[in-house]
Amino acid sequence: MPKISKPLSDTEIKNAKYTTDEEFEVLKKKLEESNSNEKAIKKNKLADGKGLYLIIKANGSKVWRYDFRYGNKNLSMSFGVYPEVTLKEAREKREEARQLLTNNINPISAKRIKKASESLTLQNVVDEWIELRKKSSSEATIIQNKRILKNISDWLGSMAIKDIKSVNIITALERMQNRGIIESAHRLLSIMNKIYMYAVTKEYIENNIIANIDKSTILVPNKKDAHLPALIEPKDIKQLLIDINLIGEKFKSDISTIFIFKLIPYVFVRSENIRLMCWDDLDLENGIWEIPKEKMKMKIDFVCPLPTQAIKILKQIEPFSKHRGKFVFPSPYKNDRGVSGATLSDTLNKLGYQNKHSFHGFRSMFSTIAHELYKEHGFHSDIIESCLAHKEKNKIKAAYNRESKFKYFEEKKELIQWWANWLDKLIEI
Repeated sequence: MPKISKPLSDTEIKNAKYTTDEEFEVLKKKLEESNSNEKAIKKNKLADGKGLYLIIKANGSKVWRYDFRYGNKNLSMSFGVYPEVTLKEAREKREEARQLLTNNINPISAKRIKKASESLTLQNVVDEWIELRKKSSSEATIIQNKRILKNISDWLGSMAIKDIKSVNIITALERMQNRGIIESAHRLLSIMNKIYMYAVTKEYIENNIIANIDKSTILVPNKKDAHLPALIEPKDIKQLLIDINLIGEKFKSDISTIFIFKLIPYVFVRSENIRLMCWDDLDLENGIWEIPKEKMKMKIDFVCPLPTQAIKILKQIEPFSKHRGKFVFPSPYKNDRGVSGATLSDTLNKLGYQNKHSFHGFRSMFSTIAHELYKEHGFHSDIIESCLAHKEKNKIKAAYNRESKFKYFEEKKELIQWWANWLDKLIEI
């Protein structure tokens, strides 16, 4: 049975000095003759018991170390320098390590994780969360989340997440609301709540400070209607199309924005889909635009038949953008990203359609007219909804009628061409 070391005292530690080889041999001989405590026989090493001991170095410094066994291996870790770490604190660290070992946790690994967590910035956690989200979210959603998060990461990103207080988050939200971006403030709070839940789960922090924020008190009510504004009367649609064709003359819009608005009435996809349209997804010869599920809101591969009008527009912009990169409508500032959603909304507002017609309204416009004039084109609701990439809401029906990206393709192609022709005739009237 191993001998139990006599616990150290503060006086013994303070008086302990470095022993040279010659001094140690003399001391060792004397201690052996006097049959003194075994701990003093070890050169420049004072044992306190249960694996804790103090190392005395040649420069006079004294370092706490703890020896233990884990995974059938003898391991050792530092507890810091005396007197910065007192005898009492060293013993507390030893007991914490012993408790971790009882739970089959390596104290060295736990120490590294704790140290990393203490220096972990908000931006570190945001980046980690974004990488995880990429596995289940569309590219458009990731881009949107990054854009919204910039409202707080540009300000608090370099701050350790453990040091961020609720008031810091609230200040960021108030700044956004003062700029008039109410909806984005609501979205930011929602995203930050998810990020903090993730950080708590990973044990980077102990509490989710976002959960303590009273949304109803801090945020201005989001007045955004459940149904975004959209023009559905033929005369209003006609004027909208006329105004769209004058964007290049009225405003100093970049070519990507001009051509997005020329194209969107004919294809009526979501904003992120057309903004992030890639040349590799297009087959202009066969009039096919394949959008992978990663870019779709419903996470289902979608094939959009292109009417002849859309193909003509895409061929017109091809010489201006294809050589710049993968995006059909690259940002005027950077070729590695598409036009921003804010640019499209601002353009509609400049045209005079604020609170009258949103970019999402092009989808409502098609849906309303297609349903109202179903006798003219002859296609039922399932085809119309399929053109909009909507999921089957009836769960039983959906279970037996599995989705395919080419489902109803010929019917959709015919209906979308009818729609494009209807729009052209509207302008001619």
